[in-house]
Amino acid sequence: MRILILLILTTINCVAQVTDSLLYQLKNIPNDTERVNQIYKSGFEIRNSNPEVAYQYALACEKEALKSNSNKHLAKSYNLLGVLFFKKGDYASAIKFQKQALGLNQAADYNLGMAINETNLGNIYTELNYFNQAEAYYLKALKVYNVLDNKLQITRCLMNIGSLKNDQKQYEAAKMQFKEALVYANEIGDLELISDCNSNIGTNFINLNNLDSALIYLEEGLKLREMIDNELEKANSYNNLAHLHILKKEFDKAKNYLDLSQTICNKYDYPEAKVELYGNLSFYYESQKQFESALIWQKKQVALNDSLQKINKENSQLQFLNEEQSLSTSTDGFTSNPWLYGIIGFLSIIIIALIIKRKK
Repeated sequence: MRILILLILTTINCVAQVTDSLLYQLKNIPNDTERVNQIYKSGFEIRNSNPEVAYQYALACEKEALKSNSNKHLAKSYNLLGVLFFKKGDYASAIKFQKQALGLNQAADYNLGMAINETNLGNIYTELNYFNQAEAYYLKALKVYNVLDNKLQITRCLMNIGSLKNDQKQYEAAKMQFKEALVYANEIGDLELISDCNSNIGTNFINLNNLDSALIYLEEGLKLREMIDNELEKANSYNNLAHLHILKKEFDKAKNYLDLSQTICNKYDYPEAKVELYGNLSFYYESQKQFESALIWQKKQVALNDSLQKINKENSQLQFLNEEQSLSTSTDGFTSNPWLYGIIGFLSIIIIALIIKRKK
């Protein structure tokens, strides 16, 4: 048993050392600005999978950027901190860091960095339902992206503005933004963006009660998602098409899309799409005057939605690691490295072999 405990502790220590070792290697890159770039890149890549470790990288990035005396590179560290605090749900801190980054990028005359900060500020204010502020920042960013002829960012920015209009029930304005985004998406040939634009336009046509036009765009969006094998987004397409066919009183077609959506939702445990699915199932039965079944699915939708909101609230309250805490105490950083899995797997085999040997 002592050997088993020792091996487990050794495994944990190996994982911690990997994280610490990677940051150590990055900190020893000779060139100041390249050192900042690599630390920022490493932190940004794990902002979703491991925000606590990403936070440590953001702090390291700030420290190294201060040595470089480069406003542009210091802005990167504040941008990453802003993104992380946004994900945490601390919008005041997120705004503070994004505005610091914006000021530094303005001082460095770095237009792309400024536009990225303005886009992020637009995202934060959208989340806060401060629509005027959000739109103002999106439009500033869009102006820069147009000057730079950055068609990818132009497309994304137009889609952000379209979503903002949609949230305010300005459906005609939203449709115009999504159609303009579709033009750029087609120019750059990004099938995922093209499918998203078509789906958004289709949804807007539903809101405008133009069901025939909605069907054309929604089916085009689904076709593209099938081409790129985007399983999760196909569930969203199925939900939208089901809703449309319920409105058209085409219940057989609607049921087919509901079944397809349910298959994907169950297979991939996709709760956000399930909320829409349950709402559509309630609407489906209500439209056929099967009120008891409609009520059952409505209750399921409310329960799941409440559960998701509770989870999101709990996640937003998670605290990042203290600034003084060493990265070497973290046991889950950068486990995406295949050779790290090899170390853990090898030690696991030894542990299992020892257990079996003791049982004999």
